[in-house]
Amino acid sequence: MTAPGLPDGEGQARIVQNVYAFGGFAYGAIHADVHVYGDGRPVYLLAEHRPPAGDPDPAWAGQPSRLLNAGNAVVPFTGREEELSELEDWCDGGDGGLAVRWLHGAGGRGKTRLADELAATSARYGWKTIVARHGGAVVPESGGSIDGRVGDRRGLLVLVDYADRWPLRDLAWLFANSVLGGSPGRRTPVRVLMLARSAHAWPAVKSVIGDRAATSDQELEALPADPGGREDVFAAARTRFAELYRRTDAATAPSSLPLEHPAFGLTLTVHMAALVAVDAHVHGRRPPHDTAGLSAYLLEREHEHWRRLYENGAAGLDFRTSPDDMASVSFVAALTGASTWEDGAAALERAALATAPEAVRSLLRDHARCYPPLDPQTVLEPLYPDRLAEDFLALTVPGHAVTGYRADAWATGVPKALLTAPGGAARAPRALTLLASAADRWPHLAEKVL
Repeated sequence: MTAPGLPDGEGQARIVQNVYAFGGFAYGAIHADVHVYGDGRPVYLLAEHRPPAGDPDPAWAGQPSRLLNAGNAVVPFTGREEELSELEDWCDGGDGGLAVRWLHGAGGRGKTRLADELAATSARYGWKTIVARHGGAVVPESGGSIDGRVGDRRGLLVLVDYADRWPLRDLAWLFANSVLGGSPGRRTPVRVLMLARSAHAWPAVKSVIGDRAATSDQELEALPADPGGREDVFAAARTRFAELYRRTDAATAPSSLPLEHPAFGLTLTVHMAALVAVDAHVHGRRPPHDTAGLSAYLLEREHEHWRRLYENGAAGLDFRTSPDDMASVSFVAALTGASTWEDGAAALERAALATAPEAVRSLLRDHARCYPPLDPQTVLEPLYPDRLAEDFLALTVPGHAVTGYRADAWATGVPKALLTAPGGAARAPRALTLLASAADRWPHLAEKVL
């Protein structure tokens, strides 16, 4: 394919880079390096940051995971204005050159959304933003070229999500990339924002960076419990969800739980409470009265979505997977993350879900209809946000005390089956991170799985 480089500022030369792939994957870069493993898989990929694509589909009201996914930015940015201002000051501070910041906080506090908001505000002030994604076992869609030139832009911002899941050697390659050198001929501010759940890996990463950059860390703390803070976040989310449900009367539905509860220090939990309040109001259901019940309520809505698709399949829609089988495939996807077709098929076989090629194809295709992959060359796009996926794993494994949510004894042995299979090491960072994080809230996972 031919990927024309677009001008990135007045007077910047146009570059044309021809990228060819013969029966495989091709990826090129302008003013940046491409690092690959010995088998040709990329160590990581650089891509220009893309803002959320327009207004959400009202049909998402039947699938809570779509509404809560930070990447869809359904709810207006609320509650982290001070942290955003601090990051903006960090970007503008100094006299140019490279600076790296480790932004850490528990899953669900809003790191990804905060980083996306920083990218949006930086773009308005003339910055270019690039996202670095770890390659892992996935061969992404060939996008031709990544143009790393800054040109006349004010600076370059690089976002690294899930930084604590990257092997240290791969982060070392990232920091050796020439794209972090900015614009040739002038001292361009380059800022690398690394998102992680904790600060545990930061000392080792700082050691890899050495004196090549100014380093700092910032903890994204829990939402304050003072009156007005969490209530404002709840109200903004509730209003937006009521709009999507097309029920303005739901915009005043109360929370079934006190927002002063420590669990509501997570932005995501506040959004979940708002979504449950609206959904329960619209459908005349009794809302749960504990945080575990919030997850169970929303996951039951996912099950209902699968059931509707299956019933529509009986009426002519090309959808063959039963709700129970879709739950099983979604369980595997939560552990593996997005995978190539071959790896996805192997994971379903290893989990004893299907062996016949036609059955595997049907499961993977139906799952992609429920959870469209970000990269059309991959399958098994996981349930988002991660915290909801963690609760889904925990509720599917027997041993919890949540009534009314049916567990599946099959699930207990699946993580071991996947991680001890050929290629299982590539799945370990994601799978073990989710399981360990979930075990903090669901002790039965530690005993029965980990």
